Amino acid sequence: MVTVLFVHGTGVREPSYTQALEGIRNGLARVRPDVRVEPCDWGSSLGSYLRAGGVSIPGYPEYLATAEEAGAETAEFGVVAAGPYPLPSDGFEGGSETDEDRQRWAMLYADPFAELGVYAMSGKPSGSGAPALFTPGVISSGDQLLGVLSRLGASDAVRDAWRAFVSSPSVTEGIAALLATQELRQAVVAAPAEGDALPRLAARALTAWAMAQSPREAGTFPVPERDDLVDLLTNELGGDAKGLNDVLVSALGYSARLFERSFGSRMLVARRARLSNRSVGFFGDVLSYLTRGQAVRDHVADTLRALPDRGPVVLLGHSLGGIIAFDLLAAQASNPVADMLVTVGSQAPLLYELDALPSLPYGTGLPGAFPRWLNVHDRRDLLSYVAAEAFGNDPRITDVAVDNRQPVSAAHSSYWANAYLYRVLADALPG
Repeated sequence: MVTVLFVHGTGVREPSYTQALEGIRNGLARVRPDVRVEPCDWGSSLGSYLRAGGVSIPGYPEYLATAEEAGAETAEFGVVAAGPYPLPSDGFEGGSETDEDRQRWAMLYADPFAELGVYAMSGKPSGSGAPALFTPGVISSGDQLLGVLSRLGASDAVRDAWRAFVSSPSVTEGIAALLATQELRQAVVAAPAEGDALPRLAARALTAWAMAQSPREAGTFPVPERDDLVDLLTNELGGDAKGLNDVLVSALGYSARLFERSFGSRMLVARRARLSNRSVGFFGDVLSYLTRGQAVRDHVADTLRALPDRGPVVLLGHSLGGIIAFDLLAAQASNPVADMLVTVGSQAPLLYELDALPSLPYGTGLPGAFPRWLNVHDRRDLLSYVAAEAFGNDPRITDVAVDNRQPVSAAHSSYWANAYLYRVLADALPG
């Protein structure tokens, strides 16, 4: 039996590691039931953490105290991943997205009700520049939406689809949260008498809210399942308009682009403490590994030696896990501990080109006994890199491009939700 040892990346702790492990097991089971996936959770025992409680980060201790009083989750640092494998036209099972749609989802991942707010501020969607006047006997599309929303939780189809997408919170909690927002109230006032884009925007808001409340990262939700839920909710809420008007399209597109650009400046400064809570483990693990990585490599090597029933063994590393796996194989090239290396969203090629890999100086190339290497990357994942050319086009290296159909902010954590990745692995793993 083929054994895949999953070496996680930066900042990953429980329960995120087990969620990713189960996702990989389920994904491979559908295409290669003969493959066994084993864990290698080095982060729990050897990962970095703030030993003084974060006193070095301005505002962090105060944020932590406030979050704990509110009952927020603060313990997990979660970031919680083309050779002979041609990239499909969409790089993924399902439809395709424009860059603008990805940007809009990035905005929704940060603020689930942002599109409704833009809708309300764009004025009357018909383009007249003012909300519709009250007409006796005519119920506006906004009021119709409120009525349907109040009954939406009673739909068996909606409840079943919601539970299949996210185990908690419930759809009734999502509806209550949406009904309580100022963005929805303002959007209802701005809605015209007849149908328009409001049902779909409300459906996207509900779906994004569910993802934001879940302990999972947004990028780990399969895009086809996300879009299927949006479609179902849209139909239940009254269906799509024939098309978005030019004013709304322009406003949504501009807002999404503005969000992407501004997120790196004023918003980051204002939210530094909360963002630090989620990113410190990410960067801390990288720095810790580059400084004291031998303990982590020894942990992976010990896990490999303890594997039962040794058949062909594949090291599967995501992000920093790919660097760890590469370094281990390079250091033990005279007696390889695995038959294949798979890196997903990894920085090993960049570190090699920068002459910063702990195990291999630039220009030396792969050691003679280094195994086959499959390197998977997504162009929107800014932490993924291409390997073959950096290593002198060594024939043992195959680069595979995938499209996780996620915005830049979520692309790095979304490989395990991409069905195309498992088709690639099914062909590439030893038989």
